[in-house]
Amino acid sequence: MLQSMKRIQVIGPRKELDRVVDLMYRTGTVHLENASEEVRPQEICLTPVKLEAAQNISDVLSKIQAIFSTLPPIAEDQERQAAFRTSLAEKSYDQIIKRAREVIQELETTTRDLFARKSDLTLAITALDRYAKVLAIIQPVEKELPTLEGFEVTILLIQKEHAGVIDIIKKEIAAITHNHFEMTSTKVDEETLATIMVFSKKHSEEVHAFIYSVNVNEVRLPKEYTGKPFFEMFALIEEQKQKNKKEIEDIDARLSSLSSVWFQELAVLKRQLEDIYNEVGAYANFGLSEYTFVIMGWIPKKHLRATKKALDNAFGNRVVICEIPVTEEDMKHAPVWYDNPAWIKPFEFIMGLVALPKYHEFDPSPILAIFFPLFFGIMVGDIGYGLVILAIGLYVRKKAEPGTFFANMSRVLIVSSIPTIVFGYLFGEFFGNFGEHMHWIEPVHLLGISWNRAEAIIPMLILAVTIGVIHVFLGLSIGMRNAYITRSRKHFAERSGMMLAISGIILLLAAAAKVIPSYALYIGAGVLIIGFILIIYGAGAFGAMEVMGTVGNILSYARLMAIGMASVILAIVANEMAGAFGIAIVGIAMAVLLHALNVVLAMFSPSIHSIRLHLVEFFSKFYEGGGVPYKPFARMPPGGAGKSG
Repeated sequence: MLQSMKRIQVIGPRKELDRVVDLMYRTGTVHLENASEEVRPQEICLTPVKLEAAQNISDVLSKIQAIFSTLPPIAEDQERQAAFRTSLAEKSYDQIIKRAREVIQELETTTRDLFARKSDLTLAITALDRYAKVLAIIQPVEKELPTLEGFEVTILLIQKEHAGVIDIIKKEIAAITHNHFEMTSTKVDEETLATIMVFSKKHSEEVHAFIYSVNVNEVRLPKEYTGKPFFEMFALIEEQKQKNKKEIEDIDARLSSLSSVWFQELAVLKRQLEDIYNEVGAYANFGLSEYTFVIMGWIPKKHLRATKKALDNAFGNRVVICEIPVTEEDMKHAPVWYDNPAWIKPFEFIMGLVALPKYHEFDPSPILAIFFPLFFGIMVGDIGYGLVILAIGLYVRKKAEPGTFFANMSRVLIVSSIPTIVFGYLFGEFFGNFGEHMHWIEPVHLLGISWNRAEAIIPMLILAVTIGVIHVFLGLSIGMRNAYITRSRKHFAERSGMMLAISGIILLLAAAAKVIPSYALYIGAGVLIIGFILIIYGAGAFGAMEVMGTVGNILSYARLMAIGMASVILAIVANEMAGAFGIAIVGIAMAVLLHALNVVLAMFSPSIHSIRLHLVEFFSKFYEGGGVPYKPFARMPPGGAGKSG
């Protein structure tokens, strides 16, 4: 759920600013605002803090980052890095920066030159490969070319549809060279022709000027290759490539040697300088008067008391932190921070697919944590598949790095496997009808219905659409709640009217089908009319058209039945395949493969469709997004950048 935020102001004597900033940075709870802009001039005249230090640190940091990125990465040595961090923790920021400058002086020129040389060699190899490719194309016409001594070879690549330009070029080159040239063409591929021209070097400048003027793609060989036979040019190209590759290997070896000596210290220095830069850069948000500083920002309510206590212990009554009354306009800019219970946290990464909610909006994470596994369980609904998905989720969770996509997805699969097993019991499915065939399990009889999905198509469809009505109505109710909080009458009327209109349609359909008494037709018609009136008031005439869109949203939940039906049919087919072959082991192998395919589909397809039902059908009824993310002024792990001063 979204945490309650409080707007605060920290005021103290100007001489204590550095110590206060350092403490707040270590505490890491305040989302900063620009105090010099937020405090009204009639209250106190503040000027923003301007520090050249931020630019100086930025320069040093950029050079350290450049050196670090140039060296080949090696495994982080936690023991060595901890020793470097401990050493830097005893130093002031100025001393840390001084050490960084010493490292830069030691490494910058060497690493820059080596990297530049390696880049040049790599580009040269690419160019040599290109020359070799061109020569391979024109080599078949080598016998048609005259002796090359004293002549220059130029190759033109021309698209087939522009082949007519060759005659124009030939005519102009004849005029330039006084007919002292040779020209031949060969097919490169289905779309390209290579035209090779040989002419006296004394006409080189005029020829190339003409070629440039007609915008033809020219391939010019380096001077050291001209005037030589093709076999010799190929040999020279290959020789130069090998020389370049050998030099690149030597450069890589030198860089690796430097990395083994400097990588660990550079990694620590880079993190520490980034940390210092973030802290010093935040000074631009602080305001100063002649004797006082002011810091403003937002803090989660749950952290306010601890932050007050930390400042009080360090500074007593010299530094004061106080809450500021906020207006509705202020709350629009309040930062947003998720802090959910453990059972909701696995689903927060799905919320990352959409923009953050605004501060006043309802956080749908708890509802997502309930309905996503429910939808998943209905669609998969198989005890055997649920157990396999649970095992896969536990395995991936053990192997995946915390916080990664696979780690988050594994937790979702673990939670979703539970309702999958429960609905599998309800539907009587264990790897399709295998459990029923073995007399281990059978579909549950409930409400006079046998919940065998392969047969109970209509009851499953009614269940899916009923869930759709509940889910969409829940979304509309949340939309009404958001509209009430923001005092938006028209949005409130639109969403409440939509609920009434859909309710009226349901009553009309139920009465027409004689599921409920016929007089409900009149009630349904009245409710529908009232709903339309409210919708038109809230969203205009076009808003009334959204009623059919909402009906479509509800019917979209029929996919809960359809996808589940497809899954159970594939499982039944897999089981029947086991007995369809004369050789038992072949049938069993085919069944296992089909069940494995079904499990893979069961992990992905229901997940995607469940997400879609939430993001499209559900969120569209209330969700705006566009919130400001909570970014506390906090030290980056592993922390300990050193002392200020």
